[in-house]
Amino acid sequence: MIGWTLLLCLLGMACLCLAMPKHFEAASGRKLAAGQTAALRLLGWGGLLLALWPAVRAAGPSVGLALWAAALTPAAMFSLLLLSYRPRWLSPLLLLFSPISPSTRVSRHSR
Repeated sequence: MIGWTLLLCLLGMACLCLAMPKHFEAASGRKLAAGQTAALRLLGWGGLLLALWPAVRAAGPSVGLALWAAALTPAAMFSLLLLSYRPRWLSPLLLLFSPISPSTRVSRHSR
């Protein structure tokens, strides 16, 4: 159960990092649309809150909250290191969220 907490914290932190235009461009090579920013923030915070559930279920409310808070630190550090040294490794995560805002993509023929 703690592994799920760590994984969900990592995905939440990665989504919050990708919600920033600079990190999104470094990871994908394209600009971040306004709709994608809001969706990535929502998914990031949702993932962090969802990560609370397996920790509390496994260890109870008091220890589960502490485990969840402890899982936030390595998730944030891993996201930081990944974005600093290998931002393109987040591309598989971007594939999950690419259909979030299809209307914000601009066609080459439209002016």
